[in-house]
Amino acid sequence: MEMVDLEKMRVRDLIVYYLKNEKKERTAHRDGIIEYVRSSQPEHVKKGRRTPPGITSLLSKLKKEGILSTEGLKEGYYALAEEFDEEEGNIEIPPYSVSLEKDLINCLASDPSQIEKGLELKEKEYDTRSVGRIDLLCTDKNRDFVVVETKKGKESDKVVGQIQRYMGWINRNLAKNGENVRGIIVVNEFDEWLDYAVSVNDNIQLKYYEVKFVVGDTPTEKHL
Repeated sequence: MEMVDLEKMRVRDLIVYYLKNEKKERTAHRDGIIEYVRSSQPEHVKKGRRTPPGITSLLSKLKKEGILSTEGLKEGYYALAEEFDEEEGNIEIPPYSVSLEKDLINCLASDPSQIEKGLELKEKEYDTRSVGRIDLLCTDKNRDFVVVETKKGKESDKVVGQIQRYMGWINRNLAKNGENVRGIIVVNEFDEWLDYAVSVNDNIQLKYYEVKFVVGDTPTEKHL
């Protein structure tokens, strides 16, 4: 597990980190990159420092600097430039904390009933190919669709717009037999803005996860 603190990284380094460590083909659409930066640094979003136009301008700048490339890609997609990707030591990653979001997704995907009894996974990291990638696409005991978004730590209210976008896409494209569509946002810390935003939408629910590290003098059963 990579020991990094995404919230303390420069946006430039965060974008490179995302392409290099989160994307197998080291390629992503502009909207996916913007979403990753904003969800990784929610406090900066609240302060207005992570606007989509600003990140888009930075992507263009990184392309001019030879760090990113759009050659041979569909419109809106960026990849790490081959010359840059082969170099070492280009990213300054502060080693302060553990990034848990990917591990949380994998954990919940292995047993969605942790989120809600009767929940079943249809697909992890479902790619809509037009409005973004859904962390977990599930169905409930009534066979209705449930969109699950996971966020590490404290999260800003912008995730509400994100999950509504996914829910709208599912409603138009997959709910062909009258299925309902609802959303669940899984976060670690309470955020007043997010709580207010969710409170007026009955189709979106907030849930909280907890991470525990237990240290003892004797091994637990799983270590025996």
